[in-house]
Amino acid sequence: METKGTIAPEAVIPVVTTTPEKYGDGDAALMFLSREHEAGVVDIAETSALRWKIDLRIMPILMSLYFLQYLDKTLLNYAAVMGIKDNLKGNEYNNIGTIFYVGYLVAEPITAYLMQRFPIGKYTGINVACWGILVACHAACQSYASLMVVRVLLGVFEASVAPSLILITGMWWTKPEQSRRTGLWYSQIGVAQIVGPAISYGFQHVNSAALANWQILFLFMGCLTTMVGIAIIFLLPDNPMSASFLSTEEKIAAIEHVRVNQTGVENKHFKPYQVVELLLNDKETWPLLLITLLAMIDNGAVSNFSSIIIATFGFSTQRTTIIQMPSGAVSIIATVGATYLIGYSGHRSYMIAIITIPSILGAGLLLGLDEQYKVGKLFGVYLLNACPAILPIIYSWNSANTSGYTKRVMRNALTLMAFCVGNLIGPQLFQSSDAPSYNAAKITLIVSMSAVVVLALALRQLMVWENAKRDQEQAGHEVEASAVGLAFSDLTDIQNRQFRYVY
Repeated sequence: METKGTIAPEAVIPVVTTTPEKYGDGDAALMFLSREHEAGVVDIAETSALRWKIDLRIMPILMSLYFLQYLDKTLLNYAAVMGIKDNLKGNEYNNIGTIFYVGYLVAEPITAYLMQRFPIGKYTGINVACWGILVACHAACQSYASLMVVRVLLGVFEASVAPSLILITGMWWTKPEQSRRTGLWYSQIGVAQIVGPAISYGFQHVNSAALANWQILFLFMGCLTTMVGIAIIFLLPDNPMSASFLSTEEKIAAIEHVRVNQTGVENKHFKPYQVVELLLNDKETWPLLLITLLAMIDNGAVSNFSSIIIATFGFSTQRTTIIQMPSGAVSIIATVGATYLIGYSGHRSYMIAIITIPSILGAGLLLGLDEQYKVGKLFGVYLLNACPAILPIIYSWNSANTSGYTKRVMRNALTLMAFCVGNLIGPQLFQSSDAPSYNAAKITLIVSMSAVVVLALALRQLMVWENAKRDQEQAGHEVEASAVGLAFSDLTDIQNRQFRYVY
């Protein structure tokens, strides 16, 4: 999906024919390479060995982070059948599920700015430790008001995780590699969907005179997450240039490996013009945000109401908890399968359309089957877990198609804001007045996911047209020698006419 081109002589400002050193505010990788005075030639066998070294050090941290992020966020889903709803009435449970994303939404642009200004590894670790403390604080909440406060603060601190993981992935791996590795750390949602019910089931058998079993669950997970956050502060490097587990030669090799991305590694200077370009000039911005929003309506519904929907089929509390575990398998298969296929084929838009179809079918089964067909309706719940696998595709799409560090940071923030809006809408579809069928929610899910398919195909065509336009404007022109440094000059994808979009 990626093509190489030449540079048009009339390229937009700043003029791309200027040598990167003249910008004075290029990528941190460019400055590092300049200081080291290295040629940057890397042996293939050495690069392969280095890939494994980086994978074994970075990927376990990213996977653990996303596992805890999803599990801690959805503990409320398991606590719902463990007794936490006894203190709630009407739509208060819905509101508690929704308010998390209000905190997430408000915090996202702020955390995106702070993430660019501060060392990303340490910033992420601090946020993880803080949300771990808040998870433990759930155990002290006995009222609707206290739960609302804790949930909104939890959203504030969890807002840093997904955008930081997207940026970190973009620092270390090429575009095809990013897709597969994003799929691996995002697939921890499925692992959490398997482990979460097992943990909940275990704590349902813990009896204490002082605390309810759901309170013990929150305390345990809160303490575990806090310890992981502290460890991340020391173990997760801020970028390849500061990675203590790499030698100087390995750092150079790691940087040169990602030069082909044309997106750079890191830049700590916030550039407002890149934000303006993102919002006003980038054709990809708004269609991709709408796709994210519509797809995440399904995610919000699944995250907060899967246990309640399954409980309406007549299963016991403990069986309802355990019977959710296959949802995790569906999520893992959809995520890993889609991202690995994208790594080989590059067809992101087609894959979004393909993995949305099972969720449309799942919502259709829930809507169309009568109550006696419990197995069919349960299968429908499982299929709903395919659609959220769109998010890692969008994450990797953002990283692959966005050059200019400020622009990339803010695109991630916008994506997560759309993610929040979708998850805000999802729980609100399930109004108590519609129980137990919730037919209005099922119809809305079918419509929103069908729109995702149409928008994904339309966005693909936009990217095809844009690449063809660049090929045409550069036809007959040679690539200038100075173009070799464009990858680390912190130009945006619109400014760098050598850039080609993936779709």
